[in-house]
Amino acid sequence: MTQSNLLIVQSGGPTTVLNRTLAAIVQEAAHGKDCGILGSRSGLAGMTRGDYIDLNGISPAELEQIRTSPGAALGSARIPLPPEVLSAIVRRLAQDHIDKLLLIGGNGTMAAAQKLGAAAAAQGHPLQVIGIPKTIDNDITATDRCPGYASAARFVIQSTRDLAMDVSALPQPVSILETMGRSVGWLAAAAGAAREEAEDAPHLVYVPEIPFDPEQFLTDLDRVVSRVGWAIVVVSEGIRKADGSPVFQTADPAQSDPLHRPLIGGVGQHLAAFASSALRLRCRSEKPGLLGRASTLHAAPQDIADASAVGVAAVQALREGHSGAMVALDPLSPSDAASRYEAQPPRTHLVPLSMVAGVERPIPSAWLPPAADAVNPGFLHYLQPLAGAWTSHRIPARFRMAASGVLS
Repeated sequence: MTQSNLLIVQSGGPTTVLNRTLAAIVQEAAHGKDCGILGSRSGLAGMTRGDYIDLNGISPAELEQIRTSPGAALGSARIPLPPEVLSAIVRRLAQDHIDKLLLIGGNGTMAAAQKLGAAAAAQGHPLQVIGIPKTIDNDITATDRCPGYASAARFVIQSTRDLAMDVSALPQPVSILETMGRSVGWLAAAAGAAREEAEDAPHLVYVPEIPFDPEQFLTDLDRVVSRVGWAIVVVSEGIRKADGSPVFQTADPAQSDPLHRPLIGGVGQHLAAFASSALRLRCRSEKPGLLGRASTLHAAPQDIADASAVGVAAVQALREGHSGAMVALDPLSPSDAASRYEAQPPRTHLVPLSMVAGVERPIPSAWLPPAADAVNPGFLHYLQPLAGAWTSHRIPARFRMAASGVLS
């Protein structure tokens, strides 16, 4: 093992472009021949036992396989990091001559990066630490966007449009589409981009940033079905009531993650049953779940470019001697209508980990819709160049169902 090694860690939930960041790091680091290149198996968990993959000399064919695959090629994990575990990890890093560390992940990963840097400094181990953003939730602060979000948003937009074509073919059905999002609604809000005309789906969208009122939901839904004849509702899995309690959360203690957080999800099915009983409507739910973050067919061009750019920028930051920082993406330049779906060359800068570690970014209040049946133009202006193009379905007006379920 060489006397200087770089360790790459993938942490938290995977995305469809996460491995593009990994491939970009390996390629850039190998090109510079700065140090040995290692990957931690199963993320932070692998660091606790020194379980590494040797990434030196990886072939171009293998690198391309990694680059175009969804998921996390190195494996991922979420684990608590009490002081004794941090101390043990730093001792292991020193033992294995690892003096450079790149952690790819979300809010929790950025907090872990900051803790590891502080623990290394306290133990006298010279360790450069750079965080690289990744999350479909798009909730890391101080960066314009997070790699992984745009592709998942594109999946939601297209799924909303496709689902609407199916549901609108039947008289008076209601379908509730549940998106991921524990405490922020960036993904659910993306569905609004699917609406091109006033009566298009989604007809209602609910996000965690706005307290959920069950009775208002019934009123909203009844009004839409009475007017349109059918309805598509999009809900974030983490929506909460005014008192902060989740609208739905499993009570099974076995259904929790390694950080002892109850697994969320299932609110769509819960609301479908609630609406069906209260309004006497045929109502079902759809929960793509992990498919929404793993679909390579929905990988957005800008997301692909961003995921590679943050990996290259992180290696360059190490070369320049930086540590205790996260790579952040600059806002995109305004695009004209002809080029708004083309990826722009990403620009990056560094921000201190202390600024982002564990800090969650909700949808800005200025981008929230005034009501569940409205969309915010400011948010759509931000989203459109990120998510790229999607298929816009449209059938002749004389083929559409009237509110009564009889052909108009």
